[in-house]
Amino acid sequence: MRVVLIGTDEIGEIALRKLNESRHEISLVISQPDRPKGRGRKIEPGPVAVAAHELSLPLSQPESIRDEVARQKLNEASPDIIAVVSYGEYIPSDIFQAPKLGSINVHPSLLPRWRGASPVRYTLLAGDEETGVTIQYLHKKLDAGDILLQEKITVEPDDDHGSLCSKLYPLGAELLVRALDGLEGGTITPVPQDESNVTKAPKIEKVDLWLDWTKSAKEVRNRIRAFSPTPGARTLFRDKDYKILTASKEFMEPDTKLESGQIAIPADEGPAVMCADKALVITSLQPSGKKPINGKDFINGYRIETGEIFGKRSDA
Repeated sequence: MRVVLIGTDEIGEIALRKLNESRHEISLVISQPDRPKGRGRKIEPGPVAVAAHELSLPLSQPESIRDEVARQKLNEASPDIIAVVSYGEYIPSDIFQAPKLGSINVHPSLLPRWRGASPVRYTLLAGDEETGVTIQYLHKKLDAGDILLQEKITVEPDDDHGSLCSKLYPLGAELLVRALDGLEGGTITPVPQDESNVTKAPKIEKVDLWLDWTKSAKEVRNRIRAFSPTPGARTLFRDKDYKILTASKEFMEPDTKLESGQIAIPADEGPAVMCADKALVITSLQPSGKKPINGKDFINGYRIETGEIFGKRSDA
């Protein structure tokens, strides 16, 4: 089967490499243009474009999928089906409906739960104990297409965004190939999504990174997990920004009554910060402009005292 893969990010790269090993023919890869990245803002290609070059696959990087050049490339590729994997732009219906088998999408959640741009982060923010990958038909409404395949995995208590993605992305690549095999063989029956169970996972904004210590210890820890290892959940300490990278899953009962955000008696692993109900032990963090450090070194190196405060920017 002739396949056009449209994608940009790491999940798309993993899917592209897996698809290249299958019996299906990749007639074209479409990815976002090279963009500035990192502190130096050096222009670099995305992971999908890098993989396409390495695999000697035909690659197009239009400014927009709506461009006439992009449409012409798609027509020339003559795909039986389009596979979209984290592209970063809405695909118009006249494009995704054009192939004879339509277009499918790899989505790292158990749809209809967590439709939107940030499903893995919202899975962790909500403290979900299971998640998975869904292969669905593209639909004019975001992530609302009929489900072709779906597979669950357990979210472990120590999972963060990085570790969870490392499980979901290869699973998504595997399911994509299985879905293409099934559609080619006529062995898959699409199933409509249950609209009554829809939850939304919109794009993460900078304000979402800031920790609110008036929430429960579990909620605060879930926010840390959702943004670790990058971009890192944020807090203020001594009027400077810090990234909180990891926290213990064991919560502490402080000896004395403290306000939310105050540091209780330090634990062996790092500062225990009071939340709405219990104290959360911070096991690693990163001062602005410096390298990450573990919680114990933070206590000793910064001479942390009981009662000092982790806070939130007034404009966050």
